[in-house]
Amino acid sequence: MTLRKDLLQGIPRFLALVPAQARKRGHTYHAQGRVLALECDQPDQVYVAVVQGGEVYEVSLEFDDNQWSSDCSCPTEFDCKHAVAAMLELQRRAAAGPVASGTETIADDVGLSWQNFKLLDTLPPPKIKPSRSVPQPPRSPLYDRLVEQLGRTLDQAEADFIRKVQTLHTNAGFRQLTDTDLGLLGHGPNFYTWQPLNLWPRPPRDDFYCWLYLARELRRRKARYPQFMDGLTDFKFIEAELAEWEREKEIVRWKNWFENFDAHAPAADPGALELRLALRPGEARLQWRTQPGDTFADFKQTHAKRFAEQFENGALNLAPESLPLWSALFKPWNYESWWSLSYTNAAARPALNRLLRLPLPPDRIVNAEGQPFPRVTEPLRLQLRPPENGAADYELALVTADGSPPPKILCSLAGAPTFYLTVAGLFSGPPADALATDLRKAIPVSALESSDGLRFLHTTGIPMPAHLAPRIRTVPVNVTLSCGLKPIYAGSTNEDIVFKVAAKAPGMNMEKFLPQGWESASGNVSAKKSPSATGVITVHDRAAQRHFPRLLESLGAKWDGYPGEWKWRLTKKNPELFVAWLQSLPPDVEVLLDDELATLRDEPVSGSVSLDVTESAMDWFDLKVVLNVGDTKLTPEELKLLLNARGGYVRLGDKGWRRLQFNLTPEEDESLARLGLNAKDFTAEPQRFHALQLADDAAKKFLTPERVEKIQRRVSELKTRVSPALPENIRAEMRPYQSEGYHFLAYLTANRFGGVLADDMGLGKTLQTLAW
Repeated sequence: MTLRKDLLQGIPRFLALVPAQARKRGHTYHAQGRVLALECDQPDQVYVAVVQGGEVYEVSLEFDDNQWSSDCSCPTEFDCKHAVAAMLELQRRAAAGPVASGTETIADDVGLSWQNFKLLDTLPPPKIKPSRSVPQPPRSPLYDRLVEQLGRTLDQAEADFIRKVQTLHTNAGFRQLTDTDLGLLGHGPNFYTWQPLNLWPRPPRDDFYCWLYLARELRRRKARYPQFMDGLTDFKFIEAELAEWEREKEIVRWKNWFENFDAHAPAADPGALELRLALRPGEARLQWRTQPGDTFADFKQTHAKRFAEQFENGALNLAPESLPLWSALFKPWNYESWWSLSYTNAAARPALNRLLRLPLPPDRIVNAEGQPFPRVTEPLRLQLRPPENGAADYELALVTADGSPPPKILCSLAGAPTFYLTVAGLFSGPPADALATDLRKAIPVSALESSDGLRFLHTTGIPMPAHLAPRIRTVPVNVTLSCGLKPIYAGSTNEDIVFKVAAKAPGMNMEKFLPQGWESASGNVSAKKSPSATGVITVHDRAAQRHFPRLLESLGAKWDGYPGEWKWRLTKKNPELFVAWLQSLPPDVEVLLDDELATLRDEPVSGSVSLDVTESAMDWFDLKVVLNVGDTKLTPEELKLLLNARGGYVRLGDKGWRRLQFNLTPEEDESLARLGLNAKDFTAEPQRFHALQLADDAAKKFLTPERVEKIQRRVSELKTRVSPALPENIRAEMRPYQSEGYHFLAYLTANRFGGVLADDMGLGKTLQTLAW
């Protein structure tokens, strides 16, 4: 198989753009010999392959507009592993040299099901030389036309194909053909169903006309059939009959539409569906109404079915404030009652949890009497009662803000914060797993007065018993954020800033921050340390760990699972963003930078400004900014880079990142502004100034005395008063403003200036110009 040079050159580009995982799997498929067939459909343009995956898939490779594209019958549809395998096989065959045209089929003895072989049978078979021993199909109009076209008898592949068409023509006389029948003639997707075909207004008169109808359907589906059938496939023989048939069907469609149109009575206004959630002692129930004055009614199965059908058909008019309730509860393919939420049903509680956290109007969540359900401001809390009278247990209880028992709890809903749904209202409170389902629990003294027990008290904010407070030593957990530079791959000039976040404190294993949270770096839990001889118990304060993942997300760092690192791509503008991010980090997070990144924290290069001028033309000077810095290690080229960066960071090889900051007083800033200069816009390139501009006193501070003297001398030579008389051959009397404009033009000429005469229309610019 041969390919043009541009087609071969396009293959690596195609493979490079395929997702890495698909490219890797495609190489594996090709190495395993899963490309079962490959043929040229259109030379130097379209190639078709059959690839064995979980099923047998058809891949089309097309070269158009100087690039390859793919189309596959698998769910991915394009740029998939099957397309990669097919492209690699095409590349292999092109490298191997020319082979016989047509289909080259590869089929292993194992791994192919009967259905897969059936798909292979639909491909145009390889061409073979005609043989006198090939049995010919029965004589028929289709057979005779093909023999006449070829000028010979049929080879085996041609004879087999004609027999298939003849069989389908026979079958069409007593049954309706299906997709499966059509799949016998061409290869393409979705041919193996029992979907009936509607191909003709009446059964075709012979097998030739039967083929025309079948070929038309194959072409409509963009399916391929053998090329030797192209010469006799002329649809003009059936165009008139098909046009008449389509016209008849169009007439029937309109008649049916007109017949049903009058049967539709004007639809009544359904009103806007309003919903609310009623929280009752036994369950939460969705309620509805469609008119503002109506009473809310309980949702039932009939209502759910009706409203669900309207919603699916786009006919449900849903009140805006009810949309969150509908979105949280509606389940179109759920056989359970999604409109009734039992507090004991674990599957129902997540929807209830979402609803109670939405910012809904108060009248959308009501109690059994239809009144807005109370939300209690003061949260529930955990109360610890020390042992009394020599008892061996503490008592841990869930109480209200004033210490009294809470109302009956219907259910608890985990989250931040935890919600407690009670008969009297909705409370927030501590994590529900602290007490499980009980309001009070007895905790043995020896269990609570341990390192983990006291850590529980510290974490949940329960006041420490007075006799235990002296035994507690709170140790902060130190969080370290390490930042370093790393090429995105070996030899690349592009780099990532790589982050590693670790936490460490005495008495605990080092922990690393991963996408799933903080985990022990050693993969195991350290042994529990007993209290010291003095009875002191260490409790770790993990406040610094709570800054993550927020800090990484604020910068936009992403997790790379292969090396196990957080990464952020370094670009030209990123150093400023990175420095601003470093400055925003909380003080309890320690930041470690590698040697090069550490230069971003260095003081900026401090520079003072002077100006140098060189004469470039008559009365015109090129002005350059001269930078004077204290850092004598910087080369002139590096200083030029810093100046052109206009205060931004510049990477100076092994000197790291540096930036320039000018030491200018407010008076110097003002002087530069009078000259039209701004320190933020300084560059190493010269700027053109006129002698009159540089004669301003503001320039004296930045120029050497010799330069100032030269400029002043040049300014004194300029003719500042030019008032020539009106030429004698001008027969006009000028108005005062016209004389002033004429003298202005003469002044510009005398001093070799350029200028613009911009009087209003009708004020005599033409007269002034002629006089000049």
